[in-house]
Amino acid sequence: MFKAARVIFGALVLCALGCREESNSPARVAQSREVMGTLACVTAIAPDETTARAAVEAAYARLDDVNRLMSDYRADSEIGRLNALSAGESLIVSPETFYCLQRAAEIAEASGGAFDATCRPLVELWKQAGRQNALPDEATLAATRERVGWQKIGLDAATRRVIPMADGLQIDLGGIAKGYALDLAGEAILATGASAGLVDVGGDVRAVGEHTWTVGVRHPFAAGLIETLALSSGSVATSGNQQRFYMIDGHRYSHIIDPRSGRPTEQAPSVTVIAPDGLTADAWATVFSVLSAAEGQARAAELDGVEVLWIWGSAEQPQIAATEGFTRHWTGAATTQPSG
Repeated sequence: MFKAARVIFGALVLCALGCREESNSPARVAQSREVMGTLACVTAIAPDETTARAAVEAAYARLDDVNRLMSDYRADSEIGRLNALSAGESLIVSPETFYCLQRAAEIAEASGGAFDATCRPLVELWKQAGRQNALPDEATLAATRERVGWQKIGLDAATRRVIPMADGLQIDLGGIAKGYALDLAGEAILATGASAGLVDVGGDVRAVGEHTWTVGVRHPFAAGLIETLALSSGSVATSGNQQRFYMIDGHRYSHIIDPRSGRPTEQAPSVTVIAPDGLTADAWATVFSVLSAAEGQARAAELDGVEVLWIWGSAEQPQIAATEGFTRHWTGAATTQPSG
């Protein structure tokens, strides 16, 4: 069941605004650092400060591990090395990278190709189009699409061997690796003996343990919050084009590419997903940004434990729809005022 309503002030984007404690805790340590090219904040609650600090360090170590293994901007990462292979060559990768590739394939199939970890050539094509302020011609677009297709990655689970089955194949786990990094960081926090933790990387968050956190939903076209969410366990991720986009010949194009068409998506400009884990929230936030709101609502009804908020329309006439489970996380603490 979905609840729909008019929104007064426009589309919204989720951002982590820190946390408000709702129970007494022996020790609480929070640190912010730059990770994966964005700001990360890790908070741990533990019986003592020493344990809490160790939990924060353990979380950052796991975030760094994922960046080291899966960054497509590092030639020495496993993804960088995979992207240098020709068709038929292979590379044995870590359990972490192999797991992400397996899950990426599963979500690609489940989404009908709306999620595709081999979409990097198309992303780079549209980045170049933005820099040159010129749309790609149809022949170039068609040739680039030939280099994309999640079915072109061979995965041997027995050996963790990855085999590109086409020349020019380029893997980008950006739509799934950050969420997975959140999960690993959360596990590391609890493994140190901390009772709870919150990991925020670029506004996507993962909560673990026995604590309720308050996560703010910032309004992109107004000052203040449009809503806050209560999160005790699980993950929240947002995907949209409100902060990242390309301007080409005066037209705004989303940075999110539909792998099926090879073109920027023109669907809901903001999608927020609540899921039991970060990987699921991260990947499906991308999927629901590619699918239309109507298609997304139908698909979300088939997913256990996944709750979604969509914003579409325009700044003048925005609309919102959310799954019933999503609204149960609302606290009713909106403080939005019109901007300008």
